[in-house]
Amino acid sequence: MKKLVLLFAITLISFTSFANETKPANVKSELRTEIAKLLGKANFDLNGTLTTVVEFTVNSKGEIIVLTVNSKNAALDKYVKNKLNYNVITDKAVVKGKVYKMPLKIVKA
Repeated sequence: MKKLVLLFAITLISFTSFANETKPANVKSELRTEIAKLLGKANFDLNGTLTTVVEFTVNSKGEIIVLTVNSKNAALDKYVKNKLNYNVITDKAVVKGKVYKMPLKIVKA
């Protein structure tokens, strides 16, 4: 009986911890437009189209903090972080401290 209660308690705790995990929110169009302006035109050698997913948060000062750039291209990773990190967002709908996830596609012009 004790083993059954222990198993039930462990199962309950594990489900509770999975339910409390925060999933990244998708970026709204206003925020996406503002980020696109910050990124501007790519200033590195681009061989075709690069796609990635950027995860970031906004700190208490309203600054973007890039958490991850899901790309194997080091130049793209550096470019995104240099252009976005610590730039202030003016969109009032942004929730500070929330993790956002934004797909990003850079096309050779």
